[in-house]
This record gives sequence, C-alpha cells and structure tokens, in this order.
Amino acid sequence: MKIIAELDLARFERPSIPGNPPFAVRAAWYVVNAILFRSSLFGLAPSRAKAHILRLFGARVGRGVVIKPRVDIKSPWFLTLGDHVWLGERVWIDNHTEVTLGSNVCVSQGAYIFTGNHDWSNPAFPFFCKPVTVGDGAWVTAFQRLGPGTAIPAHMAVVE
Repeated sequence: MKIIAELDLARFERPSIPGNPPFAVRAAWYVVNAILFRSSLFGLAPSRAKAHILRLFGARVGRGVVIKPRVDIKSPWFLTLGDHVWLGERVWIDNHTEVTLGSNVCVSQGAYIFTGNHDWSNPAFPFFCKPVTVGDGAWVTAFQRLGPGTAIPAHMAVVE
C-alpha cells in the first residue's frame, strides 16, 4: 500500500477518448458484448461469427481467431488481432486505446489487458491511457495483467 494525496473526486473531469465512435455505436457494442461475448451460454457461438461481429464494430481481425466464452472487450474499434490469436475464457480487454495482438498469440484464461488508469498521485485524479502490444508468437499466461504501455516482444511468455 502507498499513501496518496487527498482526492477530491467531485472535481474529476470525464476524459475525452479520441477515436471513440458516437454514443449509439458504443451502446450497441455494450449490448452485443454482454449477450454474445461475455455470456457463458451465447458465448458458445462460433469464433468465426464473433470475429465477423468484431469487424463490424471496427476491429481488425486476422484468420483463424479463437474466442472462448466469457470474453469481455471494451472497445473493438481499438483492437487488432493477428492470425490465429486465441482468447481464453474470462479474458478482459479493457481498452481505451489500441491493443494489438500479433499472430499466433495466446491470451490465457482470466488475463486482464488494460490501457488506461488514473494518476492516483495527483489530487485531480486525471485519466491516462497508453497502447498495449503483444508480439507474434507470445503467450500471456492465465490471470496475468498487462497495464498501460506494456509491450511484449515476439515469442515471449508473460508468466509473472
């Protein structure tokens, strides 16, 4: 634990996220994500269908992608998946900006990839975000966390 500055969250200003689509598109994605991706029942839909829907919402998705049930993706318009990417159950891609997973990348169960956070050392609690990239052939093992600005080189395993 760390001591932080006294926060006044009443002064917090919602960040503007460059590249976000209009509210109606974000709302539609929220519903589709909840029903088709996060669901344990409807999440059994074929990965090819899920990849198609991600593309409709602006994601760049390669061939042979495998998306297990209960995957949560915040912003498909900021997502690039190479060929033969595997997303395990309960993977959460909490992306306010670009997340790029190269080809032949495995993101195992329960992994959390997030691109944004708040600066807890500043009383104004400002939001920041930075892209996350995972190189070709890399493996993000179960329950790992990749934070803002993380860059995993090709053919590396994230184990801690």
